[in-house]
Amino acid sequence: MAIESEAKGSTKVLVRLLLVAWEYRYRCALVLGCQAALLGLTVFGLGLTGRAIDAVRGALVPGAPPAGAEVGGVEWPSLTPFGVVEVTAAILIALGIARAALGYLYGAAVADLVQGRIVPRIRARVYAKLQSLSLRFFDGHTSGALLNRITSDVQLLRSFVDGVLVQSLVIVLALVVYVAYMLQKHVVLTVACLATTPLVWLVTTGFSRRVQPAYLRSREQMDDLVLLVSETIQGVHVVKGFAAEPSILARFESRNAAVRDGQQRIFAQVSRYTPSIDVFSHANVVSLLGYGGVLVAQGRLTLGDLVVFAGLLQQLSTQVTTMSTIVNTLQESLIGARRVFEVLDAPVEAASPPAAPALESVRGAIRFDAADFSYAPGRPVLQGIDLAIRPGECVALFGGAGAGKSTLLSLVPRFYDVERGCVRVDGVDVRDLDLDSLRRRVGVVFQETFLFSHTVAANIAFGHPDASRAQVERAARLASAHTFIEALPGGYDTLLGEQAGNLSGGQRQRLAIARALLMDPSILLLDDPTASVDAATAQEILSGLKSVIEGRTVLLATHRPALLRLADRVVVLEGGRVVRQGTHVSLLHAGGAYAEAHGVSDAGRPPGPPASIEAE
Repeated sequence: MAIESEAKGSTKVLVRLLLVAWEYRYRCALVLGCQAALLGLTVFGLGLTGRAIDAVRGALVPGAPPAGAEVGGVEWPSLTPFGVVEVTAAILIALGIARAALGYLYGAAVADLVQGRIVPRIRARVYAKLQSLSLRFFDGHTSGALLNRITSDVQLLRSFVDGVLVQSLVIVLALVVYVAYMLQKHVVLTVACLATTPLVWLVTTGFSRRVQPAYLRSREQMDDLVLLVSETIQGVHVVKGFAAEPSILARFESRNAAVRDGQQRIFAQVSRYTPSIDVFSHANVVSLLGYGGVLVAQGRLTLGDLVVFAGLLQQLSTQVTTMSTIVNTLQESLIGARRVFEVLDAPVEAASPPAAPALESVRGAIRFDAADFSYAPGRPVLQGIDLAIRPGECVALFGGAGAGKSTLLSLVPRFYDVERGCVRVDGVDVRDLDLDSLRRRVGVVFQETFLFSHTVAANIAFGHPDASRAQVERAARLASAHTFIEALPGGYDTLLGEQAGNLSGGQRQRLAIARALLMDPSILLLDDPTASVDAATAQEILSGLKSVIEGRTVLLATHRPALLRLADRVVVLEGGRVVRQGTHVSLLHAGGAYAEAHGVSDAGRPPGPPASIEAE
């Protein structure tokens, strides 16, 4: 049953691959036209060679059947047998030149088809699809696997066109041309020479079924290897800081060995398959020499025709041997295509509905109505969140690790969609709004800052590439980043390295804040913006934030008292639920977990009004 299901899956993938090739049918036709011309020249050349051999034999061997002065199917009565040889030689030289020109045209056409058209287009489609997918998709796939799909797996789709489809059609075309010529010469001898063809098909089918799972496992092992390399390069400071080079090297050797062993198992099967095909090819040659020799001895077949048969059979053997490469490439292509199509077919969870209204202006009212969310079924992260945030209000989210603070922030710009309930901005469900315009009205500063390998100015202007230098500098000043940027060797034109390794954590965070502020968002989401900086830098960021939050709706996830005091209201989350809310001072007076987290016990609680408490 599993085999049947796998076969159906492979058939669907194969059909889609053929549809991809159909998009480039005219280019494919040009490639096949070149091959058809090359096959025609091959048959024509072999036919001329056979006539020349018969002409020489007729002149040298008494009683041999006369060949006649025929070149290319045209009788030339004025030519002697040796004249036929001379003319044949001249024509063969011309054919060689023509074959070389066609071979060049064929190679150029294939290169233009696969590397100039198919690969760039499919790679662009996969990359564009990745940009449209929600974070949930990336949560379920490692970066190594996704990198492999954009690079090597797309190349495997390319290999289907030139290594499988084109080559298979060439084999079919060769069989038709060669077999038609052979049947014209002698039907029974042709059948005898091709008697092993059904056995070749059976062996090839069995090989395909055995090797496909091995290719799938090989791709997965390569994903693991690429992921390890990517992680250790990005985390090289951690590796060296813990003197973990030996253990990392051992992990690499283990995964590298797994890839090697998987490849060796595939090569072992290929190595058994190819000689099996060669055995059938040699059996065909035995049939030719045995039966064909008898026909020549009986005068029922000329020696030249026997040589032509041998040449055509050699060409067929070459094509049949190529089948092992085609079958091998086909299995690789099916696995690679399945992984590429998995990306292209992935559902776009967060997308703009048809005719969705664009947000021209935003007041900034946010409402969570009985919002539920989970990353995995049966493991809720947020449960029944009811929370209203007024325009221009700064609300801090407080809670322990796993309380759902970052997740709650991510629901506003639709990085994820709620499973039940809804999130509203200015009274409209965010799922009913144009996604791009929503995200341009919402500024986000993530807990883990990511900067690109570009200039400082380009990183700040990432969401607004057309921003002027004055706008960039204004955003940097608001984020308290202008002073340190000016001190850099190139100022705003300083080129940042990978992961902005030439900046401190606090500098990277301030650039991230400036990047969000440049969009002049009505809603600002800050995910623990001072978590990775020292106290002095945190104070600088705090000073900048005081002016930044004026007139904006701010959702701030933090545990720092200074930022909590900055908020108009603090919402306490526990286990994905809202358990308390009020001002920082009122929550301290109320006692409980919030007060204890800030070192305030019931005995030492300062006097003051009771907290506004809302239990879920």
